Order: sequence, then structure tokens, then C-alpha cells
Amino acid sequence: METVNSDSLVTLKMLLGIEDNEQDSLLSFLIEDTENLILGYCRLEIMPRQLESLVPVIAADMYRAKCYGNIAVPSDIKSISQGERSVSIETKRPDDESILKNYFKRLNPFRNVKGRVPSDIG
Repeated sequence: METVNSDSLVTLKMLLGIEDNEQDSLLSFLIEDTENLILGYCRLEIMPRQLESLVPVIAADMYRAKCYGNIAVPSDIKSISQGERSVSIETKRPDDESILKNYFKRLNPFRNVKGRVPSDIG
């Protein structure tokens, strides 16, 4: 497995407020997964220098949104009724694309659209 950029790991830990080394393996996995996500979306083989600083930012969003490190799946309150006290909880986990869409403006200039696939048409 390729070694994760230590600057990315330090930045990710800073963004998350993590000061110890207990989650370094998980955070390194998130950095690598985020790099692969960006490369896949942009259809690139090598990470552009201009996007390197975005990797820990997206990884932090993924860590928070998907509650990595927690056993329980994040849930939201879907509805509340006061008569007879009814609470409905919806369990949801955002997918990578919903997290990545916040960064499309920054990623799209680097997107290689030469090799379009049928799912892109339409």
C-alpha cells in the first residue's frame, strides 16, 4: 500500500481536532480513498498539485458525515408527534457523490472529459 502524504494526515487531524495517533490508520485510509475518489471523478492518473490541499478537506467531510470510528450509523429525526408521543428516526449514510458534489466547482476544471462513457451522455 502506498504511503499517505504526511502533510495530508497532519492537516486532516488538524481539521478534525485530533491530537493523538490512535486513528492514524483510519485517517490514512480516508486520505487514500479520497484521493482515489478525486482521481476517479476527474478521470486522472496523477493528483494535480492544485487539488492536493482539497484531499484532507474532503476526507474530513467524509469522516464527519459517515461517522467513521463510531459503531452506530448516523440517524436523523424524520418526524415528531406530540399526541401519544411518536418519534420517527431515519437512518441514512451519505454516499461519496453527495459529499463530493460540494466540491464540483473546484474539481471540474481538472476533469478529463475526453474519454466520456455512456452514462455521462444525457
